[in-house]
Amino acid sequence: MTYNIKDLSSYMEGTLKTGWIEKRSHYLKKWRKRWLVLNETSISTYKHPESTATPTANISINSIVEAGPWDQENNREFCFKIATPSRQYIISTNSSSDLGGWLDLITSAMNSPKNSTILNISNFQERKALSDISLISVFSKIKEILNNREQDLSQEIENLYENHIKIAEIEQIKINEILESETKSYEKFENILKSNRSAVHKIRLIQAIKRNNLMFKDFDNESETQFSVAIPDEGLKKIIHSSTRVRLDNPLEEKIRRTTITRALKWRYTGERIDALTFTVSEPIKLTGVGICAPYKAGGVTTVKEFQVIKGNYTGSSSAYRHPQSIVIEYNSDESVFKIEMDSPIPISKNHKYTVMFCIEGSHTYKCVDCMQSVTGPGHIRWDFENTTFSQNHQNNRCDTICGPIADFYYIVD
Repeated sequence: MTYNIKDLSSYMEGTLKTGWIEKRSHYLKKWRKRWLVLNETSISTYKHPESTATPTANISINSIVEAGPWDQENNREFCFKIATPSRQYIISTNSSSDLGGWLDLITSAMNSPKNSTILNISNFQERKALSDISLISVFSKIKEILNNREQDLSQEIENLYENHIKIAEIEQIKINEILESETKSYEKFENILKSNRSAVHKIRLIQAIKRNNLMFKDFDNESETQFSVAIPDEGLKKIIHSSTRVRLDNPLEEKIRRTTITRALKWRYTGERIDALTFTVSEPIKLTGVGICAPYKAGGVTTVKEFQVIKGNYTGSSSAYRHPQSIVIEYNSDESVFKIEMDSPIPISKNHKYTVMFCIEGSHTYKCVDCMQSVTGPGHIRWDFENTTFSQNHQNNRCDTICGPIADFYYIVD
């Protein structure tokens, strides 16, 4: 280490080094910017260089038992510690050279003859030699710390990469399994459609296929499909039996379900009861149907005496739609939710409150037990649900944002 004439003159006058540092507070452990002054007998910190007030900290050189690098501060480098019998001081510098310079001079001051304020040339040379040794030690310690950190970071990156590879391999296996299943399902549909069987027979075969993960994107892209079937009136009874299920779905219709579990639970209310739920949507849609839980016991029958869509969140608000007739829902071992279709799609404006309300009587039904207050469905439509405000004669509501029999909403993106 070298000193210029100005440094040597300042050193001979007693002040060894000054500069800005950050010191960690003793009790709150917060970092505060301070002006550090080192002389032959003490180390002091001030709030600014021109301060004439009492220093914020004053350490006697004779009381220092240890001074060296400190590497136990997260997100801080170039720190050193000054320890006395009563406490320790943690100081942060701006660079490795600044760190080495402070520790070099502090170590030199600690090794100087006590109560001496005038340095002769031989003493200065001796202290310089000691400071060189101290500086080498400091740089060695810093190098060791940096090497250890580099090894830790390299190991962490390697672990993250290995974990990423494992996750990617698992996802690839799942994708291959789904692709294989989808391919087999599409082949079944393709073979049925290419066959020479009647249209009704094709419908029956397609309805019998399990559709666990099917996504009919190819069929959705078809804007219109037409076919003509000529069946004599007297032959209808022979072709279509009571067990034949024929359902024409709108290819543009989407569905959201506000629960993942419908459970068979005995309701508190019996006889006639009211179910209502208020909702808003993030974009304009057309509501085409609502799914409500069906009876959960064999032979059970539930009747929807009244179904309407109300403008607002109050049961006394004006009606936007009223179903023209009552609906009978029978027990179905295959389905826990029954879809009630509207006569025509109902326009629903975005960010406006609407309420679906049912008047129901009959058997106990399934119950949605883990309902979500917000669901994002196809078309990036966000549905938000809230409890309905009831009029005085509608106090037996069984449905809210947490549970209830109202499960599905069917709609077309406007």
